Amino acid sequence: MSAVKVVPIIAKELKEYMFKPGSISWGLVFPIVFSLAFIVRFGDIDHLAPGLVSISALFATTSFVASSLIFERRLKTFERLLLAPISYGEIILAKVLVGALFGLMVSAITLTLVRYFMVYSVWNWPLTLLGILLANLAFSALGVYISLVVENPINVMTWLNVIRLPMMFTSGAIASLTLFPKWFMAIGLITPMTYSVDALRYSLLGYYDVIAPLYSLPLLLFMTLLFMLLSVRSLRRMY
Repeated sequence: MSAVKVVPIIAKELKEYMFKPGSISWGLVFPIVFSLAFIVRFGDIDHLAPGLVSISALFATTSFVASSLIFERRLKTFERLLLAPISYGEIILAKVLVGALFGLMVSAITLTLVRYFMVYSVWNWPLTLLGILLANLAFSALGVYISLVVENPINVMTWLNVIRLPMMFTSGAIASLTLFPKWFMAIGLITPMTYSVDALRYSLLGYYDVIAPLYSLPLLLFMTLLFMLLSVRSLRRMY
C-alpha cells in the first residue's frame, strides 16, 4: 500500500467531513456531554474513566466514518474514488485511519476531562496511549464495515446505534462485567469495546476485570484487521 495514495484521501476526509452534523453531534458532543454527566454525578470517577474514554472513542470514530460514507454513497461521489488508481484496500485503510484520527482527538479531550477528576494517577501512560490508539482503530474499522454492509445509507446511523448503545452496557464500561451472570459476560466478550475497556482499565488503574492486556490489546488489533478485510470484501461486492 502506498502512503502517497492514502494521505490525500485522509486530508480530504478531514477537510470535508470533520464539521458535518453527524460527526459533531454523535461524534463530539454526545461523548463529551455523556462524560461530563458522569463527572458531575460522581466526582470521583476513577472506576468509570476507562469506560468513558472507550465510549468517546467508539462514538467519535464510527460517527465520523459513517458521516463520510453516508454522504459519499448518497451523492454518488464514492464512485469517483473507485475510478482513481487506488486499490480497495488502500481506500479502506484511508477511511479507517481518518476515523481513528478524529477518534483520537475526541478521546484526548475525554481523557483530559476524566484525568482532572481522577483521584489516582495514571498507572502506565505508554500502555494507555497504545490502548486508546488500538481502540480507535478497531472502532473505526467497525464503523467502516457497518457503513458499507448496510444497503441503504440512510439507515446506517440507525444500525450503528443498535450496535453502539448496547455495547455501552455489555462491555463493562458502566458497570463491571463481574457483577453480571456468565451469559451476559459471554455477550460482552464478542464486542470489541469490552477489550478496549479492560485494556484501558489496566493501563489507567493497574487492574483488569475479565481480560488481561496480554490478550485484549492483540485482540483489538485482530478485530481491526478483520473488519478491514470484511470491508474490502463488501466494497468488492457493491462495485
